[in-house]
Formats: sequence, structure tokens, C-alpha cells
Amino acid sequence: MNYKENRLLVVQGGEKRFNKNLSVPNPVPEKAIKKAEEILRSGELFRYGCDKPSQSEASLLEKDFADYLGTKYALAVNSCSSAIFISLLCAGLEQGDKVLVPGFTFTAVPSSIIHAGGEPVLVECKKNYTINTDDLEKKALQDTNFLMLSHMRGHVSDMDKVLEICEKYDICLIEDAAHSLGAKYKGKLAGTFGKAGCFSFQSHKMINAGEGGILATDDEEIIAKAILYAGSFEKSYEKHFVDTDKLKKFQKKIPTYNQRISNLTAAVARPQVPLIDKNGEKYNKNFKIFSDIISKSEYIEIPEVEKDVYKIYDSAQFNLVNLDLEQIEEFVRLMNMENIKISVFGIEAGNARCYWNWEYLEKKQSLPQTKEIISAACDLKLPLYLEEEDVKTMGDIILEVLDYITCDKTRMTGTFS
Repeated sequence: MNYKENRLLVVQGGEKRFNKNLSVPNPVPEKAIKKAEEILRSGELFRYGCDKPSQSEASLLEKDFADYLGTKYALAVNSCSSAIFISLLCAGLEQGDKVLVPGFTFTAVPSSIIHAGGEPVLVECKKNYTINTDDLEKKALQDTNFLMLSHMRGHVSDMDKVLEICEKYDICLIEDAAHSLGAKYKGKLAGTFGKAGCFSFQSHKMINAGEGGILATDDEEIIAKAILYAGSFEKSYEKHFVDTDKLKKFQKKIPTYNQRISNLTAAVARPQVPLIDKNGEKYNKNFKIFSDIISKSEYIEIPEVEKDVYKIYDSAQFNLVNLDLEQIEEFVRLMNMENIKISVFGIEAGNARCYWNWEYLEKKQSLPQTKEIISAACDLKLPLYLEEEDVKTMGDIILEVLDYITCDKTRMTGTFS
């Protein structure tokens, strides 16, 4: 049976070969559910409604997360965006300061820079979605003092070169590690290279708590300021596992933004911290099976990761090549019919990951290399509940659809709808 015959059977009411819903996030562990119920019954959702940090689920999450990363400190907040915003303020960003940021990232990142008073300066990306260090060095000469480095979709850049540029031009590095929890460069965890690292607990990230985030740092002054910016008031800072005189020093000098995490969110996130590495192994096992299949197509290019990077594939990105726009749109349409939702960043109207849709930027910026790369870049979720047979089926269907749409352009007038 060829692909067209198979699709006609499905359209006429036959059973779909792929029956998982990729939009459903990973379930939270039973331990998290029980802890959340305990907190709900106690009514103590507020992180500072305790006498000491050992009684606060939020403070315990901070301790566990810092232990996992190997950093001295961690602060739990209500989102990764808040962590980015706070980290810039703590690092000394002043109104109008320029902040370098990769052109391929989520809109929340340049938005956070603007909210903190900075001006985003977009940097080109390479074919593997990491920052183009040649363009980074070129733009580092433009009176820039900060780099907000997004490891977009977990694609970690050449950190040796990034650090070399930052040191050469006295640039403060902060990492947006929302997508790269558990990823490593030369054995060192992403998010631990800069002055601060920012992580996300949004539902489709490595840790699913719905929302929430973490600011991690080894810098005593940054953690003290961050605790106060996030919403510590009076002597609430004593309810963190942080012992520094700087908290008292800055207590009346820092305005609070009330971007705290709740004990309830922390309770959902905390039991997932010990699962990061184990889950990463399953993600990568599934991706290996999937990529081995789709890489057989001449119309798919899977970008190589940077040397010395250990990436976790909680989603798959690949580039469509040698296809025209009409064929790409048909590919997306047929994949959706197959119940496999694939996004192509550059063809979705208003996609928040495409820099040309960030019309709030005061200055229009052109990144021709980045635009060409992400215009045909595919994005596919690979949730943990997928089994080997699921990813095999997904890969096989992708090959069949590509074969169908490329074998004869007259198929555009076919009967599928």
C-alpha cells in the first residue's frame, strides 16, 4: 500500500497510525502530587510563611537545585523571564545599556531585556542554531557590556569561544538556560558558565511545574540582590539557605518586584530535580532512534551539535532542504493530518521565535543568515511518554510524507483535505 492509499483510508475513518497527543506535557511524579496536596491542605502556599528555610518547599527547591548544578546559590522565582530580568539588574544593567542576544530565541528573552531597561542587540546564529561567534565578536565592539546567551532548544554554543570574547571585551555573560537543563559543555552544566544562569519550569521544559524558574549563581552580591528584587521584605531573607551580610546591606536599597515562586509550584518542581539525568537519557535514546530514520531523507538536515556538547533532546529540530515553500507548507499540513504536529518556525504567522515578529524592538535589525536558517527549521516535541515504537512510527511517516510531496508536484491537486 502506498502513502496515498494509506491516507485515503485514514481520511475515510481508518485508525491513525500515530495516536499520541504531542501537545500534552509530561506528567508530574506521584511524589509531587502528594506534596502539593499536603501543602494545599495546610494552606501554607506562601514561601515565607515559615520560621526557617527548612520548612519552606521553595527554599528546599533552591538548595536541591544548587546542589544539582554545583553552584553556591539558587533563587526560585515565578518564571525564567523573571530570572533573566532580575539577573540583569543584579549584574548592573543601566537604562539604555546594550545587551547582546542571539537572534534565534523566544520573545520572552528580548522582552525581559527591555523590561530591565536594556536595548537588545541581535546576533546571527549558525546552521546548528547556536550563536555565530564571528558576528558576536563584531557586535561586541558596539559599546556592549552584556551578553544574554540563549541555549535555544538546548543547542549549547562553543562556550570556550564565547568566554574568550566576553573576557576580551569585558562583557558580562548571563545564560538563558531555559531549554538546556542537564546539557553540558566539556562536562560542565549549561547555565553555570556566566555570572548567572536562568532556568524554566514551564510545562514543556525538562521540569514541568506549569510555571516557575530559577536564577543560579556563585556570586554572593548577585544572590543577595536577587533575593531582594524577587520580593523578600523586612527579614524574610533569613528564610533562604543563604548566609551573607550583603542581604542586610542591600535590604532597604533594592526595590521589590514580587516575582516569588509559591510553595505549591516548588513542591511540583522539586521531586523532578533528581530525575533530570535519567530523563535526559530516555530523551536521547528516543531521539537517536528517530534521527537515524529521518536522516535517510535527502530533504532533511540534522544540524550537528557543537564539539564537546552533551545535548538533551526533549524536542527535535531539523532543517528541510531542497524544498520550495509550497512543498514545506504541504509537509506541515499532511503531518498535522497524521496527528504529528510539526512547527516550521519561519512559515508560521506571528511565531514568537522569529525575530522579525518582535515589532516592539525600537530598532529594526536584519539577520539574513538567521532568517534563512530558521525559515525552514522544523520543531517537534518528543515528550517522555513516547516509546520506541512511537518514535519509529513518527520517523517512518515523515519519510513517507516527504516521498509523497516530492515525487510528483501534481499531487497538490490530489484528494487529501
